[in-house]
Amino acid sequence: ESDSVPINPLRACKEIADVLPRNAIAIGDGGDFVATAASVLKIYEQGHWLDPGPLGTLGVGPGYAMAAKLAKPQNPVVIIYGDGSFGLHGMEFEAMVRQKINVVGIVGNDAAWQQIRRGQVQLYGEERAVATGLSFVHYEKVVEALGGHGEYVERPEQIRPAVERALGAGKPALVNIKIGSSDFRKDAISI
Repeated sequence: ESDSVPINPLRACKEIADVLPRNAIAIGDGGDFVATAASVLKIYEQGHWLDPGPLGTLGVGPGYAMAAKLAKPQNPVVIIYGDGSFGLHGMEFEAMVRQKINVVGIVGNDAAWQQIRRGQVQLYGEERAVATGLSFVHYEKVVEALGGHGEYVERPEQIRPAVERALGAGKPALVNIKIGSSDFRKDAISI
């Protein structure tokens, strides 16, 4: 229920869960935000949550999503991204746009490799967290430049309408949500 800004990751995931239809297929591609989403999103059918598993490979999301959309074109398909993962593999939206495979990406953008950063900070302190800080990048502009639909969100009440517009865009889309931190995954260490 938090109205905090930047958006609490749990609130972001709740808003996403509330807008996705029952037949949606969700793909997880990232670390901390994806683990939060895996705990909050409601998945109603077997095989409608896909991710690479524990300590899996970042970047499988676009391939999984395109295959899911081609296999079940009537189902909305969303990729839940961490910002680090999208930064590595966001250009796959070019293939989606070119091939008219209408997938929606949703980025939880906390400007960090948070799943790794949390443990580094907890064990070694902020000043010794190595190479885990990122910037708040406007990833949605990358998707727009490739011919897709982009949305940037900074407030909780903006999430639902942005995701609805992305789902209805008729082309690949990305919703980039600026999130803050929470204690939900505190002590989850993956260094």
